[in-house]
Amino acid sequence: MSTQTFQVRLKSPASEMAQEEIGKQAAFLSRGLFNLRFNADGSEISFDASAEEGPQLEKSVEDLGNRVASALRRLQRKIVFRSSLADQASFQAVSMQGVHFLGAGQVALSGMPLALFSYFDRSFEAFGSPFKVTALRTPTLIPSPILSRCDYFRSFPHNVTFAARLREDPALVAAFRARHQHLDSLDDQAIGDMEKPEACLSPAVCYHVYHLHQNQTISADGLAYGICGKCFRYESTNMKSLERLWDFTMREVVFLGGRDSVLNHRERSIGLMSDFLDQHRLAGEIRTASDPFFVAADAVAKTYFQLSSDSKYEVSLMLPEGGRVAVGSHNYHSDFFGRAFETMVEGAGAMHSVCVAFGLERWVYAFLLQHGEDPRRWPDVMRKAPEFQPWA
Repeated sequence: MSTQTFQVRLKSPASEMAQEEIGKQAAFLSRGLFNLRFNADGSEISFDASAEEGPQLEKSVEDLGNRVASALRRLQRKIVFRSSLADQASFQAVSMQGVHFLGAGQVALSGMPLALFSYFDRSFEAFGSPFKVTALRTPTLIPSPILSRCDYFRSFPHNVTFAARLREDPALVAAFRARHQHLDSLDDQAIGDMEKPEACLSPAVCYHVYHLHQNQTISADGLAYGICGKCFRYESTNMKSLERLWDFTMREVVFLGGRDSVLNHRERSIGLMSDFLDQHRLAGEIRTASDPFFVAADAVAKTYFQLSSDSKYEVSLMLPEGGRVAVGSHNYHSDFFGRAFETMVEGAGAMHSVCVAFGLERWVYAFLLQHGEDPRRWPDVMRKAPEFQPWA
């Protein structure tokens, strides 16, 4: 099928932050939309699509572009830290040997990439030590009503992965088995055999912490948790390499308490991350993110409030050809989850929360592109790490 280039003009130019967010959301308009890009001043969007589908997509792209550009038009990106190498980023050609794609957004790691994954996991587990975190192991599944309470079905329904199962009906199960006796995939009738999903695959490990303290009153001193777990966010055609996966791993430090307490912890964590970037000679910034942690798609005012109040800082590392990848974030949720789960703080009202999150596969990806695959050329802080002794 031949493709053509289509163009739409926005009512007002999209800022750099808006362009980033439009690019993410456009992938969900159609799997037949490719290579979305902006002109120099952000006033025009071009994309590739088939001659048949392109004209219908023009209206969808225009509506999306205008909505996001309007919501973010008054915002300027705030940079709270810029690493010492940010102005002289260099990149290496890498084979990514040891990165094995087994399905859409699904990856297995071995060899050097796995060693890097383990190094970053250990480093970010230690990141919580100054805060005296309590270790917590959380499930992969999250009950659907709990995810709803987190506002996820209104905010990011397109990212949800539902955990479906067959209805508990012996005749239905027998018919399902018979139909699939010689099939290599699910048939078209399968979805109708499923129960309404009572659980989902969790899109963020911190949600389990808020659920854990539902209907409780916590100490005025607050709480801190260290967690690592699998997360799942469907990203459509945005899923590529290790940069954006459907199934990925998050290491998080989660703070619960009064407003001043959790914000002080976030400020300290940003300082620790700033030092980490320089110690590991990584080119990047800590800056306000274009996407808030939670927001309903139609709540433009809420979007603006969250972003203008600096609710989310991302750790943005530089990639070749002007690209970037957010490898972590420092998120302040105000008292949203305290109110949602009726969690109080002694003498201080509804609980406030902060989560500091690290996407481990993305750290592997960005590090390899910036430093290459030869540990002898890596930063001093890494060369003697136990994970890399087989390559010493």
